Amino acid sequence: MSIVSNVRVARADVPSFSFGRAVALLAGTVVVGIEKIMTRAELARSRHQLAQLDERLLRDIGVDRATARFEATKPFWS
Repeated sequence: MSIVSNVRVARADVPSFSFGRAVALLAGTVVVGIEKIMTRAELARSRHQLAQLDERLLRDIGVDRATARFEATKPFWS
């Protein structure tokens, strides 16, 4: 008989479903979703502001009018 066969592995009796874990997972998913929505809203706001800049300001940041227009017309999800 080997030494390995006499060793028992302690295993906690953990149920396969935990309500607390399910709630935590759902809460985490909601938080990530809200963060994504807020990020997309800020991006849309920034693009709108970019479209409002005049030629001098666009030249200061190194963007031409065509690029600014292209960025401003992108949908919020891209």
